[in-house]
Amino acid sequence: MTRRLALIIEAESETFRFYYDGDNPSELHITRRHGTTPEDAIGTFLRGSVEPWDSSRMRFASWTETHVLFWTRHAHDRSVIVISYVRRTDER
Repeated sequence: MTRRLALIIEAESETFRFYYDGDNPSELHITRRHGTTPEDAIGTFLRGSVEPWDSSRMRFASWTETHVLFWTRHAHDRSVIVISYVRRTDER
């Protein structure tokens, strides 16, 4: 597995990792695939509702009326790894 670069943003005492797209490493995955932004994803994390840990998918989900953020914690530094951030109409 190739290691991808991440954009790291700190906000309200949390560190967020947004990974670049595997097919186009100059764009963030959430922007290229879903047309969403890190700022909006952070807002959903900080102000949205949180679902319990999904052990079958190994992730949390935070949501607002319009978006869902799929995320987990980094094993070493406990930062927030953003898996995906989608509009609720695109939710899987």
